This record gives sequence, C-alpha cells and structure tokens, in this order.
Amino acid sequence: MSATIPREVQSTAAEGGRASTGPVRDGAIRESVLEINHFSVDYGAGENMVRAVSDVTLRLERSRVLGIAGESGSGKSTLVYAMTRLLRSPGLISGGEVILHVTDEGGAVTPVNLVTATESELRRVRWSHVSIVLQSALSALNPVLRIGREFDEVLKTHRPNLTKAQRRARAEELLRMVGLSGDRLERFPHELSGGQRQRVMIAVALALDPELVVMDEPTTALDVVTQREIIGELSTLRAQFGFAMIFITHDLSLLVELADEIAVMYAGSIVERAGARELYESPRHPYTLGLLNSFPPLHGERRELTGIPGTPPDLADPPTGCSFAPRCAFAMERCVLEKPTLVEVDDTGRSVACWLFDDASGSRVPVELSRVAPRAEAPKGGS
Repeated sequence: MSATIPREVQSTAAEGGRASTGPVRDGAIRESVLEINHFSVDYGAGENMVRAVSDVTLRLERSRVLGIAGESGSGKSTLVYAMTRLLRSPGLISGGEVILHVTDEGGAVTPVNLVTATESELRRVRWSHVSIVLQSALSALNPVLRIGREFDEVLKTHRPNLTKAQRRARAEELLRMVGLSGDRLERFPHELSGGQRQRVMIAVALALDPELVVMDEPTTALDVVTQREIIGELSTLRAQFGFAMIFITHDLSLLVELADEIAVMYAGSIVERAGARELYESPRHPYTLGLLNSFPPLHGERRELTGIPGTPPDLADPPTGCSFAPRCAFAMERCVLEKPTLVEVDDTGRSVACWLFDDASGSRVPVELSRVAPRAEAPKGGS
C-alpha cells in the first residue's frame, strides 16, 4: 500500500502523472541517483498528528553507500518506506519531494518524483530501478511459496520476454552471487536459516540490476558472524555491479565498514551527516557521540560504556527547542528555546544541527566533539 499523499502535494504533478521536478542541471542528473528535498512524513492528521520525519534533505550519488543510523523510533524506516511509497496508512507524506534519476536501456536519464508518481510509474521503477530489502525476511517472503516462485514472479512481471528456463537460470545465478546453491529454490522460507533467508532477499532485490538498493536493518536479527559475512558480500556485490545503496542500522560500527557517508537521525530529523570514517573517529553532535559510546570498542583498551541517559522525546508533544537537549550533557539555555538547523561546519561538507557550533552562542566546543579525525598514512615509497 502506498503512503497517502495530501491534495496540495498531489497538485504539483504535471500533466500525464509525471511530477514536475523543476529545472535540473544535466551534470546533477548524471551524478545523483536520489535527491530527497525537505521531506516530511506524519502519522495521522489534525490534533492527533505525529510528525515522524521532519524536513529531511539528503542526496546520494551513483555507486555510493549512504548509511542512516539512529535509535529505534528515530524515523529511519519511516523515511525509506515513505520515500518508496510503501508506507501503510495512517502514514502521510506531508511535504517535500523525492527525485529518483532513472536510467533507461539507452542511457538516457529521467528524473521521477516518487512522491507524486502514479501507480503505473511506481510499478515501472520499483525493482527495476529501486529495490528494498526489508528488516524481517521471514515476514517479507511468502510462507506458502517456494523460494523459486519468489524469483519467478519478479522476473516474469518485469522481464516478460524471458522463458521459464531463462528465469530459472537467472534465479540460480542470483543465489550463487549471494553464496547459496541453486537447490535452495525448492525450499520454503521456514526451511532456511535466518542468514540464508536474508541472502535470498538480497538476491531478489538485485534480480533486475537496480540503480538503488535500500537495506532496512538487514542484519539486525542475525549473529555477528553472519552479519560480517553479509556485509562483506554486499561490499563485493556493490563493487561488481555499481549500484548505490541506503543502509539503515543502529550499529555505527557496521556502517564504518560499508558506507561512504553516514546520516544520523534523531526524533525524525538529521542531526549530523559526514563521511563514514570522519564521523566514527571524530563525532560532532552529542547524540552521535552517545551512540558511539553505547557500543564496545573492538580494539584498544577496555572502557566503560556510558550510553545515553533518558529516553527519546514524545513526538506527539515534542520539546520546543533541540529535541536532544533533555538528554544532552552539553545543553545550553538556547538549546531549550530554539531548534538548531543543519549547517555545514567544516570544509569537508560535514553538517551538524547543534548550537555548540554556532558562533553566536559564544560557547566553547567540548574536547569530545572537537577531535580531529586521523588522516590515512601515505603509502610508503610513494611520492
């Protein structure tokens, strides 16, 4: 079921159902596969409305990986389900646009606004251009169908020119790509392990060579060994096929290995975005620092985990100022009164929503939030 779209947002669609995206520079089309602009999502309406995603703006370049991190309830999954129009009622897209730059077989690129796209347009771009791996593979796979039927239905719907034998060969090829043998096509979902089911979901998502793959916490229910295996396989597949990826998780350590950039969400908003290594080594937002201090280090000396005190805010009655202020050790009076906006804080393109980095606040940035990320050493013998 698609997310509900208010009439005022629907009215921006151009004649024939294709959304009017406004002027788009040709260079931007070639570089970007996805642009999310001032995107907001609500649950319910009127006095009972809850804003789950608030004014999110993100951009993802082709063949890159964007990690989205945050606690449960931060809006990560709501963002991607609404973005792909898979959010169920009472989910409501209340503003913004999501532009997917679709490349056809001839190489021509067309911007499609997923927010105002018609059902026929959505059927055309889903799986073929953007696919999604859901959090629970056991729930996503049909329990009464053999695995082979899952592949066959996707391929028959979107590649009607393929014969039954060709569809079977393609399904076996996809399973081999994720480390499974072709005989798994005869199994039912409950006959596979959790890791095998997740690999099947990844294989189905790659069946039509999409330009963008969305991973919604695909490793959460798996043991750490299987998690690392799947992360390694995803890295290999991305290098081989060049698709872009959005990877959602609460585990920042996973994103450091896989992502090029990380966006940290809290209470429905982006509070920090930076390169994966820079964010891991030198967080700038107090919430990012809290997330990193909630996981044990894999190397170095043992240290006590501090975690984040308190609980996330009630989005039905959000605080006036910064949503993280009640839990922040560095909160100032201004944090309680005004909500900070996401702004760039250095020449690397890092963005942070925190008053500590506003000169007008007159405050010193704590040492914990001003560390410099260690630079990679130059290769020995190089010039």
